[in-house]
Amino acid sequence: MFKRFACFFILSIFTTVTSAQSFQLEGFISDSLDNPLANTNVIATPLQQANAQIKFSISSSKGEYRLKLEENQPYLIEITHLGFKKITDTVQLSENVSRNFVMQESTESLEEILIKQEMAVIVKEDTITYRTDQFKTGEERKLRDILKKLPGIEVDREGNVTVNGKPVTKLMVDGKAFFTGDEKLGVNNIPADAVDEVEALDNYSEVAFLKGLEDSDKMALNIKLKDGKKKFVFGDVEAGAGVEDRFLLHPKLFYYSPKTAVNAIGDFNNTGQKSFTIQDYLDFEGGMALALEDQGAYSRLYSDDFAQFLREDDFVFNKNDFGAASLSQELGGNFSLDAYSIFNKSKMRTQTLQDITYQTTEAPDEVRDQSNDNDLLFSISKIKLRYDNNDDTDLRANTNFKYNTAEAQSLLTSEVGNSSRFINTNTQPENFEFLQTFNLNKQFSYKHTLKLEAKIKSEDQTTDRLWDFNQALFTNIIPLVDEGDDFRLNQLNQKQVSNLSVNAKHYWVLADFHHIYPVAGVDYFNYNLSTLDEQILNDGSTNSFESAGFNNQMDFKLFKASLGFQYKTQIGELVLRPGLVVQNYNWNISQFNEELVNDQTAILLPEFYAEYEFKSSEKLRLNYNRYTNFGNASSYANRLSLQSFNRIQRGNENLQNQVYHSASLLYSQFNMFKGLFYNARLSYTHRESSIRNQTQIEGIDQISTSIFTNLPENTYSVYATINKRIPDFTFTLGGNTSLSDYSRIINDEVLDYESINFGYNAKVRTRFDKLPNIETGVRQSFSRLNSDVINNKFTTLSPFANLEYDFGNFIFEFNYDYNYFENQTTGDINRFELADTSLFYGKEDSAWGFEVNATNLFDIGFKRQNSVNEFIVSDRRIFVQPRIVLFKVIYKL
Repeated sequence: MFKRFACFFILSIFTTVTSAQSFQLEGFISDSLDNPLANTNVIATPLQQANAQIKFSISSSKGEYRLKLEENQPYLIEITHLGFKKITDTVQLSENVSRNFVMQESTESLEEILIKQEMAVIVKEDTITYRTDQFKTGEERKLRDILKKLPGIEVDREGNVTVNGKPVTKLMVDGKAFFTGDEKLGVNNIPADAVDEVEALDNYSEVAFLKGLEDSDKMALNIKLKDGKKKFVFGDVEAGAGVEDRFLLHPKLFYYSPKTAVNAIGDFNNTGQKSFTIQDYLDFEGGMALALEDQGAYSRLYSDDFAQFLREDDFVFNKNDFGAASLSQELGGNFSLDAYSIFNKSKMRTQTLQDITYQTTEAPDEVRDQSNDNDLLFSISKIKLRYDNNDDTDLRANTNFKYNTAEAQSLLTSEVGNSSRFINTNTQPENFEFLQTFNLNKQFSYKHTLKLEAKIKSEDQTTDRLWDFNQALFTNIIPLVDEGDDFRLNQLNQKQVSNLSVNAKHYWVLADFHHIYPVAGVDYFNYNLSTLDEQILNDGSTNSFESAGFNNQMDFKLFKASLGFQYKTQIGELVLRPGLVVQNYNWNISQFNEELVNDQTAILLPEFYAEYEFKSSEKLRLNYNRYTNFGNASSYANRLSLQSFNRIQRGNENLQNQVYHSASLLYSQFNMFKGLFYNARLSYTHRESSIRNQTQIEGIDQISTSIFTNLPENTYSVYATINKRIPDFTFTLGGNTSLSDYSRIINDEVLDYESINFGYNAKVRTRFDKLPNIETGVRQSFSRLNSDVINNKFTTLSPFANLEYDFGNFIFEFNYDYNYFENQTTGDINRFELADTSLFYGKEDSAWGFEVNATNLFDIGFKRQNSVNEFIVSDRRIFVQPRIVLFKVIYKL
């Protein structure tokens, strides 16, 4: 099957490559003094083809330009550069031609030049402005169709955008965030005919007067609308039905005006389409900004009781009811209001079959068959009131509410040798969270700017879990009462969290190239944890496990005070920013109202940042930080807690703050003239001290205890990607390598591990107007995990191909993925294929559209997934929903 598709796509590419003959127009652009002019626009417009795409080039730092033009096709050549008179010419090529141009300075103002010349691309410091009319051919439907044609911008199938290799993290329309700044939502829905300009804003800062003071590495897109589209309604309603009672209803409605924006989205389906994913959840909670500020908080968020339900990407059935709405309103007097609310209700059924080989004991292999029925209800709301006079004051008050509840029914069968365990689990988590944030940014003068943030957070979470077992478990630890072949256990986990923090930073400009930034902050954190493990007897009474060391009533209090500074200076093109912060911690731990720990520590946290700008398109950054945190507060609860049928966890009140070092070196370069983009990153992390688990294993049962250790742990990683763009093709090549060495304590023995992961990806995407467009490539990775007792080698290979053909009033899409996995240690091989396809029909001037699509085209029953850690090697069969064929009707406003 794979060979047939590979041949098909290779033949398609060959056909499109050889379908047209073209020649090259190249040369140099300079001023009257023979100085090269960089970032000059060179546009070639076909004179005899209606709606034909223009050819575009932007000159290099040496003034070079290059255009690939069709044979014997007359073109109008227009050359524009800020501050110079426009040059026009005509060409018709039958061979490669070299032609130089000399531009004359203009006496008109820059504003007059911009109005008259309509430059296609303007590059100015951290901003690239694209005039989209210069790139449109009339066939574009959504913003994503325009972005794909702009030099330096890439859009993937989901709508994620990169500019010169850097991912876009925020989308705005006329300077205002579009539905919380979600770029995928705007890219896939904003109509193409409303777009006038696209601004790519590198090193973006939400507060204008902080630009140049705070260091930002964010990339944002600002979509400027046409004058006639400053007040309009857009969107569409999609409805579909298919085999086996499948349905879909997906309304998307947007109203935009200069002062008011209202957006509403709904998604009701039982086809498995997930409108709210784990990545969306993480983004709403702070996303990568949170990960960079506090890696511990980000990892805890990713693994909390609610996130585990969102992480399921493969299922045999999934029904979603999703609704979201947002409001953005200018109130006058420099005040504005932004609010959004998201609601999601889903039902999901999953099934996995898992073969497990244990590496650290003599236990026989285990086979697990698990099915889950999950019901989830989630809502998140945010209200932001902002005062911004654009000059010297920015004040914001943000209020967040989050509520989620779920019920999960799990049936698990575990077979080890001749023994079979049956575990029926009912889990009901419920969580309410309130967060109030106040931000003040105030510029008192050019030399003095204040940034102040205050947060109040309250969280109440309860997880009720009921287990039914057919066998006793951990009989040497848990005092079970034997009443037959059925054991019922009840577990109740409750936590209440309150957090108050105030942080301030003063930007003090001593001189133009000498800044000092004092920082100070206080943070109070209180965490109450209550756990209950007990057996429910046949007569309804309970058998408590408290005497066996179970059940926690822990109160954890932590107070942190911070004081330090950053110094920023510039020497030529080199920016340096060293810093030093001292943090003092006081913490108190009580169990059943008995104080166990009352301790204090102070720690120095140096940091260093350097950036060298070779030119505006080429930078090198070095970043080093020493971090500290206290890990998950539940790790300090020193009594036992049942985690699963074969795992018990014990905390440790004597844990202290973790300390680790992180360093990275980032190189980036883009050359719009050559269509070349480079990104490379080296990083190193060293854990000086950390909180880890010490594990005792007997058979397949594990008892883990949290410990504070200075066992060495290092991670080295390298990542690089190269992107090359020529008129009809985009080539991408990337690679990554990661090496980790660390130690774990298992069965009272210190074991040293070495983990090596490396891989590459390569793809090519065509960019034709009239011919089919293909994206095809391959991803391959190699993994190895070694110690004195184990040696595991794995490799995965994933070729893929995507076809999109826009012909007449039809759009045809076909996506194919092939997955190959090999355990090189045992010789086991897994493989499977995935494909989906769709055919859309809709006239450009009609509001109606029709589509037929099919998912899981080959109707495979399951995927295979393999993993390895210090304890087990796992081969999982993850069952997926069968082939779905849908007919959809779309009405566009």
